[in-house]
Amino acid sequence: MANLLEKIYSSNPWLEDERLIENDLHIKELAENKYVFLNREFLDHKFGDGVYIATGPRQIGKTTHLKLLVKDKINAGNRSNFLYFNCDLLETKSDVVELVEIYLKNFPKKGRIFVMLDEITSVKDSILGIKYLVDNGIKKNITYILTGSSTVEIKKTGEYLPGRRGKGIDFHFAPVSFRDFVKIQHEDVDLKLGRRESVEKYYARISDKISLSGDLNRYLFCGGIPRIINEYLTRKEIGLENINLYRDWIISEIAKNGKRENIVRQILSRVLASVTSDISYNSFAQDSGLGSHNTVYDYLNFLEDAFVVSQIYNYDYAQKKVNFRKNKKIYLNDPFLFSLFGFWLEGKAPDDKLAFGDSIAKSRLAENMVFLHLKSLFGEVYFSKNDDEIDFVCGASAYESKFQNRVSPSDYKSLLKFKGEKNIVTKNTLGVKDGVRMFPLELFLLLDRSSLTPFSSSRDLAARQGKK
Repeated sequence: MANLLEKIYSSNPWLEDERLIENDLHIKELAENKYVFLNREFLDHKFGDGVYIATGPRQIGKTTHLKLLVKDKINAGNRSNFLYFNCDLLETKSDVVELVEIYLKNFPKKGRIFVMLDEITSVKDSILGIKYLVDNGIKKNITYILTGSSTVEIKKTGEYLPGRRGKGIDFHFAPVSFRDFVKIQHEDVDLKLGRRESVEKYYARISDKISLSGDLNRYLFCGGIPRIINEYLTRKEIGLENINLYRDWIISEIAKNGKRENIVRQILSRVLASVTSDISYNSFAQDSGLGSHNTVYDYLNFLEDAFVVSQIYNYDYAQKKVNFRKNKKIYLNDPFLFSLFGFWLEGKAPDDKLAFGDSIAKSRLAENMVFLHLKSLFGEVYFSKNDDEIDFVCGASAYESKFQNRVSPSDYKSLLKFKGEKNIVTKNTLGVKDGVRMFPLELFLLLDRSSLTPFSSSRDLAARQGKK
């Protein structure tokens, strides 16, 4: 107990003096950053009794936001109401229970209590510890905020905490979007599409003030991780220190989940080679030399749970449903990962001058970005490969990625057969042709959901596709 109590004090110096929150490493680092990205949905939320969950990859800002929450709410009268603890220091679910019980016993509190358990997913079956606390009445005037860099343990909340989360909701911390990347550099430019402003006039207005192509190239290289953005935009390079930091994070997740690094490397090498292509687990296993499709399935799910990759599935129009058994397409969850894996797997130091010398590689990265943007807007994203192939289907809208200088009718023959809204994301073409809307990638990534075709459910899609 003494050791755990000591760790509580060292992790929460504000318990003795509320002003010490200003000396917190994360708070000071944030103050030193030129470019600051905040999740206002999280910081402005009115927290109540319940279990809240915040997920997202490591180094995306979850810990910083917990500390900002303390900084925003703490004063001399309530400094004992905030417990922060990094659960990497704990080993079992019993440690989680003991930590909270020791804190509640040893510190006087008045008003709402915040129990913030960072990286709780690093402790196996940690959710059972939270269930024990809630079931034993340790929930009144208590806000539990649990964070995790993997959904492996978080997925158990539905199984272990049914009806026990109170007012708790989920927050997801995603990489910085291209729109926010542009906004933080050009704060004087209004990126909102006016109510009566056409997309064409909007694009002309923004392009007159900003070199969107330059910003796009920078974003495709450094991606949406705040630490990487700050380093690249201020120093014009991504240093090996940060490259190694993120590589080590993945290696740490591999070890925690009982996986083998050499197999992960084989899997990721094959993912890099197959971005934009559909592939089966069997062919993936054969091409990677892994032998078993079950190994591929297991490791890809692990990488998806760790927010490294996303798998999307085929929408079968004949059967009017998603076919989970057919080939899948796999994308990386941030552009920076292309540079990271190029270094880790092939020894290529990140270099923005060399990054896009290969037009095919840049075209693949462009399609990856189209997917990430659609996923952020609509959630459900599929592809279609039956008689014809379509890159992405979102409800009753279809999207093709054609990052090339010219787009001809032969490039979108399959799209014309789609009975819904038709869109192509291009390199530099803007307009409408044959009923197909075309957007340059740099414009497309600025548009929000209301600016694109309204999203429909998969059920609506099935009904619409069934019409003659």
